[in-house]
Order: sequence, then C-alpha cells, then structure tokens
Amino acid sequence: MKILDRYLAGRFFSSWLSVNLVLAGLFSFLELARQLDDVGKGRYAVRDALLYVALTLPGRMMDLAPPCTLIACIIALGLLARNLELLALRTSGISMQRVGWAFARPALLMVLSLLVGAQFIIPILEQAAWTLRETALAESGTMLPHGGFWTRDEKRFVNLRSARDTGLQDVDIYELDDQGQLSAYIHARETHIDAEGNWSLHEVQRKVITDRGTSAGEMPQLVLSDLLTSKQAALLAMPPQTLSLTELLTLITNLQKREQNAERYRLALWQKLSLPVMAAAMIVISLPFVCGPTRGGSLGRNIMVGSIMGVAIFFLNQILGYTGLILNISPFWTTLFPAAAVLAAGIFLTRKMD
Repeated sequence: MKILDRYLAGRFFSSWLSVNLVLAGLFSFLELARQLDDVGKGRYAVRDALLYVALTLPGRMMDLAPPCTLIACIIALGLLARNLELLALRTSGISMQRVGWAFARPALLMVLSLLVGAQFIIPILEQAAWTLRETALAESGTMLPHGGFWTRDEKRFVNLRSARDTGLQDVDIYELDDQGQLSAYIHARETHIDAEGNWSLHEVQRKVITDRGTSAGEMPQLVLSDLLTSKQAALLAMPPQTLSLTELLTLITNLQKREQNAERYRLALWQKLSLPVMAAAMIVISLPFVCGPTRGGSLGRNIMVGSIMGVAIFFLNQILGYTGLILNISPFWTTLFPAAAVLAAGIFLTRKMD
C-alpha cells in the first residue's frame, strides 16, 4: 500500500503544481494589468509593477491553494479513470475514501508548508512589495495608505497621515477628558518613536479647550508616553493580508486592549488558518465529481466544471468574509463554516457513492 500511496501522491502533486502555476500566472497577469494603470504616477515605473507582481506571487499561490486542490484532484482522478487504473483499484477492494486519503496527505502537507511560508517568507515579500509600491506612487515618499490611519489609546485618538524612513509626518492627536469631551488638539509636523512607545513630537501646535474657551500655542518639542511602538505603528500601516500569523495575533491583541475594531485583522488570520480545512473539503468534493453519477462525462468537461466550481468557491469565500465584516459576523463563522459545509457535503456524497 505504501507504493500505491506514493504513486497517487505523485499524481496529485504534479497536477497540483501545474494547476497552481497556471492559475497564479493568470491572476498575476490580471494584477499586472491593474498595476500598469498606475505606471507614471509619482516614480512608479514598469519595472516597479513587474517587481510588485513577482514579490506577491507566492502569496497568490497560497490564496489559490484550495481551488487548485479541487482541480488537481479532478485531473489526477480523471487520468486514473481514463487509464482504467481507478477501476482496477475499486475492483481490488480499495474504497474511494482510501484514494481520497492518499491525496489528502500530500495536499495537507503542501498547505501546511504554505502556512509556514505565510509566517516566515510570504509576509516579508508582500510587505516589501507594498512599501515599494506606496513609496514609488507618492511624490512625497509617504508609506501610509491614502489618508493615513486612526488608532486610539484610552483618552487619545491618533491620526497618522504619512510616514518616511526617518519618522512619521503630519500626526494629529485628539485628547479627551473624563466626560469624553475634546480637551486638546495636537498637531506635529514630525514624530520619532522609541522602542518603549514614547513619541517625540517636533514643531508642535497645541490647542487646549476649556470651559473658558480655547488657547493655542506652539512648542519646538513635546514627548508623549505609552502610545504605539514604532513596530506597532508600522504593522498598522500595512494591509492585513501582508502580515504574518504572529503579527496578526499581536495586532489583534493590541487593538482589543485599546478597544478598537480588529475584525479586518481577525478575518485575515482566519482566512489563512482555514486553508487546511478548505483544502480537505476540495479533495473530498472531487471524489464524487469523477467517480459519482457524473463519471460518464469526459475529462475535459469535468476539468472545466471543476475549474468553474473551484474559482467560484474561492471568490464566494472572499465575498462571505467581507460581507461578514459589514454585518458584524465573526470571521470564524464566515471562513470556517463554508469550508466545513463543503467538507460535510463531500463526505456525504462519497459515502453514498461507495
């Protein structure tokens, strides 16, 4: 049986790698077309667009792992069926569940390898790609999204508008009193952050609001303690999908302590953690696809229908995740529940088939 397992695993692996490269190449071409629309803005050139697409390719391959698993299983099973190898296996008493398990082991090993890459390799590449693009697009060298981002710390709301390698630029801080009313407004043209989270603000304009009115003043420097560390500020500037698993966990914990909305980061985390479940679901659902009631169909037809189904599930999973953010549904349900539902349906159909 070990020889059979190695043979089936080899069939699956070669099919998966070919399908993933084709799909990732197609999506990379579409991404390149989108990036070329920005060529000419700031210092963004064609070489920057090509480098951006190349650096984000591994992350794209990880995202496409579940639909690639479905298509690869259909191709491998279809080839086995066309060569009558699948018939020989079933007549010798080997169940389809056993064949599926032979595919599942290399598939899950591959997905787990991608998760390891999502922790140590892919975030480095995607963060470098994002920084390269944002720096080249912005004439002033900004590395924050358009409009910056907001964060809070108990009685202070902070708006970071732009950043450079030397520090933050255009920082606005709104301070509240015990009743939740605005008590002070601070604007700094440049800010440096140390490792402990102390902010050194330079060229500061401060307005203090009291019951007697508003007073304004300027000062060359002001130090605020216990805000964000430079690493935390850098992570908040990055899109959630570019962060590693541990970075996402750290940010979620930090945002929850500050009573901020962390659902975008929680969604990115669960989308990555649900990959093994979704991959297993794709394997199970592929078994009745080839060997069930539709087994009389041609291999080409099965591949076409499987490709449509795999890509549809991929986009549906993305839509459900972001719809859950709008409807305030936990990402746990919008990512794991669809995968578990597909897995349960595949197990039910496979048992009926045998």
